[in-house]
Amino acid sequence: MLTNNKNVKPKRKDRPWILFLTALLWVCGSCFFHDPWEPYEPFVVAIVKSILSSNSWLIPYINPSFPYLDLQPFYFWIFAIIIKVLHLSDISHAVRIINGLIVLTLIYVMSRVGRNLLAYKNGRTTTMILISTVGFINCAYQISPKIVVMLGFVLYLFALQRMKYKPGLSIATMALALVFISINFTAQNLYIALFVLLVLPIINSHWRCKEYLMLTFGGVSIFLLFFISYAWQLRSVDQVFFNVWAIQYMHFVNLNQDILARYLQMLVMLSWYLIPCGLLVIWSLYKRKKEIFLDPILTVGLILIFLMILVSGISKGFLENALFPIVIPMVLLASVEVDSIKIHFVSLLNWFSITVFGFAGLVAAALYFSLDFHKPVELYNLAKRFAPNYEFRFYIWQLLLAALITLIWLFMVTRKHIRGREAISNWASGTTFVLVMFMSLCIPWFNSVLSFKSLVQSSVPYINKSEEICIASFGENKIQNAIWYYYTGLVLQPENDIDVTSCQQAIVTAPNKEIVNIEYDKWRVVWSGKRSVDKREYFLIERN
Repeated sequence: MLTNNKNVKPKRKDRPWILFLTALLWVCGSCFFHDPWEPYEPFVVAIVKSILSSNSWLIPYINPSFPYLDLQPFYFWIFAIIIKVLHLSDISHAVRIINGLIVLTLIYVMSRVGRNLLAYKNGRTTTMILISTVGFINCAYQISPKIVVMLGFVLYLFALQRMKYKPGLSIATMALALVFISINFTAQNLYIALFVLLVLPIINSHWRCKEYLMLTFGGVSIFLLFFISYAWQLRSVDQVFFNVWAIQYMHFVNLNQDILARYLQMLVMLSWYLIPCGLLVIWSLYKRKKEIFLDPILTVGLILIFLMILVSGISKGFLENALFPIVIPMVLLASVEVDSIKIHFVSLLNWFSITVFGFAGLVAAALYFSLDFHKPVELYNLAKRFAPNYEFRFYIWQLLLAALITLIWLFMVTRKHIRGREAISNWASGTTFVLVMFMSLCIPWFNSVLSFKSLVQSSVPYINKSEEICIASFGENKIQNAIWYYYTGLVLQPENDIDVTSCQQAIVTAPNKEIVNIEYDKWRVVWSGKRSVDKREYFLIERN
């Protein structure tokens, strides 16, 4: 006989349209049109412009004498090929849209990987955790190879997961994944990915099968054919550049540093970089313990996390550039025990997200109305100090988009019977709410603060209008080389010593004009300028 049980939990209502709309708005936030911002965007758009205008695909450069080595050539090919095929005219906007499509692809494939883990309806949860993680937001909302490398690791896991069901597609996916992983600043992550493929059959019987052998042999062979062909062609065209590229790409270990201090720095970085998935990973490991190894993909994720932390501690360069792909396996681990989170922690997480994101949304709205109505005066004066040339313009789409994301966020946070999955959804909708509010209402102001366009254009009247313009620049591949080439088409001539250049003008940077007058006493300043966020000024100097 059935009896009424008042403690039965209410049936959860699935609303996949909320997930789709939230993810779509989140991606749109990374596509809003604005001029190239630092750190990598000016170089990306300038080099893509250089590839399209010079048809030089093997060696990326702004100035033909100085190849650009900080980012791999494959990365620029993605944008240049699509722009060339589709005949797109505005390079900056095209690059941003393509980057948004890459982000959307990553989110979709990540949900497919999450859906096939040993967890209930895990694809949606994986997506929500991913778009709310600070590290992923930091990578997706800027133009840099990080998001492509992340997509490479997601495709890598997807190929491993589907190898027994679609072996042919898995081989092609693995080859593409390794190409994307190789786009990283150094070969560090490529070595990790190849090493994991080597050791998986040793540590787990799941991978001792003919499908895995076909996947590994086929995927790695196709990748090596592509990669070695590029290296061979590069060596044939420019031996010097090949040697420099190979040394910088392959030699990423630095043992001449305080490794303990680097690991401590790593701990500090991960404490904010993995919000909120870091705590969820700890909970998943606590709940599942050894059962976590029953899922082969989660096992691969744990191996990747261990190797990424280990190798990043002895690598050279910026720590974030070495460790950022850790977000992908961490999100997968974080997603599998969301429904078992204690109600007290769920309530704390939910109210914390409502408070923080609600306040941030109010700040975005206050900044928008302050720029329009000039009240409150203190906020308006602060905003104008950072963007003195900003002029408010009313666009109805800004208010409509802000209203839409606000309604979605309010709907999410006012739901009843909040549990772990709903708390994560609320956090994801909160991050989307804040990002879209700032990027819709305040994007013109941010662009006025961070754009180089007005700075470069103000220097144009002072540039000599001779038939062969020659302007020197101190050092190779500096930010001024990229922005002056992108906005004016001028190719600055890099020099290690400005005094020995044959050019009659030069662009240099310094904290103030007095230092320029001392360091370049044979020159005179004809123009100077900087953005409000710059600590150093840009000077156009001319021979006396």
